[in-house]
Amino acid sequence: MHITEATHVQFPMIRHAAEVGWAPVSPQDALAKRGGEAGLLFYDEVEKALHRLNPWMTDADIRAVVDALQGIAPTIEGNREMLGWLRGERRRDDEAARRSRPVRLIDFDNPSANVLQVTYEWKLKPPARRGCRADLMFLVNGVPVAIVEHKNPKNADAIEQGIDQLRRYEHDTPELMGAAQLFNVTHLIDYWYGVTWNLSRRFMARWKERPDEEYRFAVQSFFEPTDFLRTLRDWILFYVEDGETRKTVLRQHQRGAVQRIVARCTQPGKRRGLVWHTQGSGKTFTLLTAARLMLQRRDGGGMPTVIVVVDRTELEGQLEGWVARLIGEMQAQDITVYRAESKAELRKMLAADRRGLIISMIHKFRGIPKGINTRDDIYVFIDEAHRSVAKDLGTYLMAALPNSTIIGFTGTPIARTEYGAGTFAIFGSDDEKSYLDKYTIKESIEDETTLPIHHLLAPSTMTVPADRLEREFFELAELEGVTDVEELNHVLRQAVHLKTFLTADDRVEQVAAFVAKHFQENVQPLGYKALLVGVNREACAKYKRALDKLLPPEWSAPIYTKNDDDVIKRPLVADYQLSAEGETETRQLFKQAGKNPQILIVTDKLLTGFDAPLLYCMYLDKPMRDHVLLQAIARVNRPFVDKLGNAKPIGLIVDFVGVLGDLHKALRFEEADVSGVIEGIDHLMASFHTKIAEAKAAYVDAPRRAGRARSRISDIAGEPDASLEQALFVRFFSREAREEFYTAYKDLEILWEILSPSEELRDHTKPFHELADLYKAIRNTYDNRRDYSADLAHKTRQLVQGAATMHDFGDLIRSVTFDQYTLAELRKDAEPEEVAVFNLVRALQTETDGQPELQAVLVPLRERAEQVMKALEERTISGLEALDRLEALAKEKEEIEDAARKSELPPKAFAVFWTLRDDADLAAAEVNAHDFAQKSHEMAERYPNAAANEEELRSLRADLYKPLLKVQNSEARNRIVSHALRILLGGGGDGDDET
Repeated sequence: MHITEATHVQFPMIRHAAEVGWAPVSPQDALAKRGGEAGLLFYDEVEKALHRLNPWMTDADIRAVVDALQGIAPTIEGNREMLGWLRGERRRDDEAARRSRPVRLIDFDNPSANVLQVTYEWKLKPPARRGCRADLMFLVNGVPVAIVEHKNPKNADAIEQGIDQLRRYEHDTPELMGAAQLFNVTHLIDYWYGVTWNLSRRFMARWKERPDEEYRFAVQSFFEPTDFLRTLRDWILFYVEDGETRKTVLRQHQRGAVQRIVARCTQPGKRRGLVWHTQGSGKTFTLLTAARLMLQRRDGGGMPTVIVVVDRTELEGQLEGWVARLIGEMQAQDITVYRAESKAELRKMLAADRRGLIISMIHKFRGIPKGINTRDDIYVFIDEAHRSVAKDLGTYLMAALPNSTIIGFTGTPIARTEYGAGTFAIFGSDDEKSYLDKYTIKESIEDETTLPIHHLLAPSTMTVPADRLEREFFELAELEGVTDVEELNHVLRQAVHLKTFLTADDRVEQVAAFVAKHFQENVQPLGYKALLVGVNREACAKYKRALDKLLPPEWSAPIYTKNDDDVIKRPLVADYQLSAEGETETRQLFKQAGKNPQILIVTDKLLTGFDAPLLYCMYLDKPMRDHVLLQAIARVNRPFVDKLGNAKPIGLIVDFVGVLGDLHKALRFEEADVSGVIEGIDHLMASFHTKIAEAKAAYVDAPRRAGRARSRISDIAGEPDASLEQALFVRFFSREAREEFYTAYKDLEILWEILSPSEELRDHTKPFHELADLYKAIRNTYDNRRDYSADLAHKTRQLVQGAATMHDFGDLIRSVTFDQYTLAELRKDAEPEEVAVFNLVRALQTETDGQPELQAVLVPLRERAEQVMKALEERTISGLEALDRLEALAKEKEEIEDAARKSELPPKAFAVFWTLRDDADLAAAEVNAHDFAQKSHEMAERYPNAAANEEELRSLRADLYKPLLKVQNSEARNRIVSHALRILLGGGGDGDDET
């Protein structure tokens, strides 16, 4: 079956969307509604919606709003402004009523009251710039809201291709992404979604509704009108991070949690709830969205009070940018926001019955009077609840607000300890399984929200003796209870001998040497960064001093808390202490690829709440357990994809303490809750051994073809191209075979990148090198791009380039000419027909590129030749039939080139003549194609800058219509003129306006 992007993905999506209420609009009708290819909106639909939903608005008001929408800047801030209009957050003065009123563009309460439309081939061409074309565009009341990019389901890297296409749109034609809020990328099998203006794979998600989901169900569940409109209204967030405006959309696990939280807050008789969403899965966004939705409710007529509680200054700082954006948006909706800067301020706010959002830290509830506010529409959302309510702070809070609803949020499961039981007792009493909602580590990894984490135990000469670790850490921690870094540090201060062992100068030097070597060999080559976690601040300073002897000083930086006594009591700590400004800059630089520092040395800061996707490896030299350990190692689980499409494969922990040797003791949680949280690196090595053996048998030692003299691909390494052609064209001529190999090879390559260098890989170097060479050769040949070495991962590329003569497969493409003589000679050769077909088609591609003046006539031939090769790949025709069809095309090509040589017309004029010589509309109007071609060339000579100058282009277009006055059909005239412009301007005129 012939599978294409259009027939199997694009048009089915339109049909599926139509079944749930989206009206299809043809590209021609869409263009008319937009008033041309520069138009951003369906203007008639926007105006009708404004009239319908805002009967108080005058015609002048409506024109002003339409102008405002059309003029919104194609930037992320402009996109936020557009969403504000869609959500009804923008206002205009109602002169008759003498008041300001919100402008409604969408009726969210009645989805059927809106006009939902979908169109395809959405071309957008801003004035004087090359444009782009989106596969599908969804519109609500005439405003684009979602853009869709489709790819052929047969392409192995189809999703990455679709994302790259969207990135090109944003770069080349940002207007195309200006209004749309969401995007889909799909190739039938996978269905991904995300937000415009944030095309990082980390913020994209696979749409899932059920395990056996079909394409139709995925489309219809995503675009179901009620749920889709709710996505626009509730689930898209703009926030500020590192000083930049950013955008995201809540994933399905976050949406479900928010809905359960809102339901619990409005459920009579139930006042508690516990939400566990694993570290890195967007818990903070979930919390803030739930807070916003509760504040927007007006069930009883009055505004409720929502208190967002954080438990430490660092977390409050992390929330600073997000809260600032949230505050601005809420204030625009007449929601008052307060920040309790002191205990006294918090008490005053609650006693005065303040309505709106209150942001406070948990310690400010200490000593607060009992029953200070007894309202039942107070909702308290507590971040990191497992430690925020520790000791007596939870008691103070609940006594002060006895009728409030309290929802606890945690990034770790609740431990099997008496402290964990206390947390369940406070928050989980209203739910049978103690959690109102949970999103486990296993679910997060399966959804690719977070990455799997693997650990490697450092050499035994550096790790803590097991008996000392048990006696001086695990037993002490058991007695004290550890829920945060401060409590952990308190335990470690008592472990004097353990601390002495970890900070001994000779051991620090030994560990630093291991870290420097491991980082240079295993982390830096991948382009990633690392954290070194010391037992205390003194250890951090010592590690900085030691690393500076082994690595450039700018590569590392220590970040730890400041103490005024350091200058006198701990001068080494003071020497490396960063200023507040220096720390902020260092954090931001660490998150940027190619910037120093590459290693941060920490002990207390950055172990929670620090989000750096480039962080790949943690060198753990501080004893930890339970919540602190889970939170710390989760720093490395953030997904990341670089500009070349290389994805961070895992997070890595190198354990210098030994706490990960007994996970049951280190992580005292329910087994199901921490299943798969971290595994030894040996699991990956075992997987590599299995996969390399399978790949070697399938591709390196595999028989080439019965009857051939040699039987293995490895036997012909370095031999003439002809032997390689016979081996590889037979085996890899079909796309399916190539995609199967690419997948197998890339799985191996990822493991190689993680595991090398390692002595265990030594016996596999030769077969892996052969597979890498084979991958490079196949990609170079079939994928029409030179030197696919750049597509190899970093360590693999070093391996291949470092031993390029070992088995260089070279280039499989022969230099031939696409003509009847060459084709006849190739028929005589004993080589497979696939080889001849491939080399002929590639020759035609090269010859077409080399004759730009004749591309208009040769490109259609090339496309037909490519279809022949595709049919042969899919085995819908035989090799002999493919050669017969190419022979006919070669004859046609020679006829074209002969006619071009004999013609007195200039090359481009000849191309106009040849492509229009049999045009039915010209013949019916008795317009001579040769004469029209000659005149079109003369006109183009008069406007030499038409390709870049809009005024000259308009003049040339107007002149080209003059010889066509006899052509009665206006569409035919437009078509002929556009066709001539494409040829005359060499792709710079109308018609060649899509990426």
